[in-house]
Amino acid sequence: MKRIYQLFIVGLAVVCLNQNGQAQIEPGSFGYYQDALRFSQTLPFGTSRFQGIGGAGSVLGGDLGASAINPAGLGFFNRSQFVLTPSLNFKKFNNDFLGNNVLNEDTKLEIANFGLAINFNKGDLEPGAWRGGTLAVTYNRTNNFNQLLSYSGQNNNSSIIDAMLDRADGFFPEELGGIEQVGYDHYLINPLPDAEDVYVSFVQGFPRQNERILRRGSTDQINVSFGGNFNDQLYLGAGFGFVSSDYSSHRVFTENFNDPALSSFQVDERLDVTGSGLNVNLGVIFRPSDLVRLGASYTSPTWYSFSEESDAIYRSEYNNYDVANFTDDNGNRIIQEDTVLNSLQSATNIFFSDYRLRTPSKLNLGVAFFIGKSGFITADVERLNYSNAHISSIDFDSESDNGTINNIYQATTNIRLGGEYRYNIFRFRMGYASMGDPFKESFDGLDRSRTTVSGGFGVNMGRYFVDLAISQTNFKDSFTSYTFVDGSGPTTITESKLTKGSLTFGLNF
Repeated sequence: MKRIYQLFIVGLAVVCLNQNGQAQIEPGSFGYYQDALRFSQTLPFGTSRFQGIGGAGSVLGGDLGASAINPAGLGFFNRSQFVLTPSLNFKKFNNDFLGNNVLNEDTKLEIANFGLAINFNKGDLEPGAWRGGTLAVTYNRTNNFNQLLSYSGQNNNSSIIDAMLDRADGFFPEELGGIEQVGYDHYLINPLPDAEDVYVSFVQGFPRQNERILRRGSTDQINVSFGGNFNDQLYLGAGFGFVSSDYSSHRVFTENFNDPALSSFQVDERLDVTGSGLNVNLGVIFRPSDLVRLGASYTSPTWYSFSEESDAIYRSEYNNYDVANFTDDNGNRIIQEDTVLNSLQSATNIFFSDYRLRTPSKLNLGVAFFIGKSGFITADVERLNYSNAHISSIDFDSESDNGTINNIYQATTNIRLGGEYRYNIFRFRMGYASMGDPFKESFDGLDRSRTTVSGGFGVNMGRYFVDLAISQTNFKDSFTSYTFVDGSGPTTITESKLTKGSLTFGLNF
């Protein structure tokens, strides 16, 4: 016998599966706190020169990649310029689930950066402190969400059915929601006839679990900026950033049982998010001498508007199980209706919502030391507070998600170091960046800080230049497939290694 149920569950029942489920996650959170982090972080971006020195070039000037951080650097240009930077991304994800390791890989070619700078400098003989400036339009891909994750293993500790039982305990059938409601509608959990807020299941044993997650998307930013020059000592800049983001996720979680009643249970969920936003950045650079440059810049929050679409399908495959066989120790039937279970499928309605996100602002301080014409050493320190992100919407109550943002995220300090050695027309570069852990240690104890090591090589022929850079970013993350009331659940630890090769072609005119 086949039954098809149509379920409308606001926010999707499977939201509870995607959360890490720690106590700091406020009840009623829909998972938008994850978007707050996702759309606030960046990966190495910009020209190959900028990437080769670890992104530490905010006070160097003369680089279109750095203008998205400190537009005052545009004041150093003495001629117009065009750059184009294609890149190739190699991603490796090592997933550890119950001691089983699975390696997934993903590769993609993309345009990482391009830009045009129009210079308006005054002639050397023209008087006045104002020496002119440069207007620039730049594009940067600041984040890439492409990810393929999978794992498989025998879980001898729990099943998602155990989580359904735990989450349903104390609630009557008409009060259920989330994944526990799915379990009730699929006969995976059943109330006792004489105590309908207590649930039991006829499914025996532990399952083999496997999961596959495919994520796609990116964040792109177009900056329109201007930087001016005063007496070749003070440089001021300002710009607007027009940001667009898209993110999609397709997740299939399956449990396979060696059980007379149930063969398998599957969750198939999809999520698509698209949005656009605006930010403003201001910068200043001071050059007290030819050997030293000091600078500071501020990037405002990005004010985003997002639209999302999501749905989920649940499938239970039974072995023609007659529910009349489900009895207590005295032989009394627990399920009173006469039903033989074969294949059950239920689906949420397609859920649409619009919401707004305010990301954290950023404050950046930079310094550079020049070794004559032989090169330089530079460093940047950036401060931002992820707990300042904020969600708002008229389609749902965002209070719980904002509470979770405040509970689990923290302020971080990001440090970037880089250097360049010049020999004739050749340039040799190295860089290092450390990005602080956005999660409080009390969340789950996993260190999610990121490190990037980079290097590069360039050839500057005056009017034309070519730069090559390779960077590698390493970090850890976790994913919990389902959670119990106390926040526990089977967790996969993912070690990510993102290698990026980029090549910039430049023209001065």
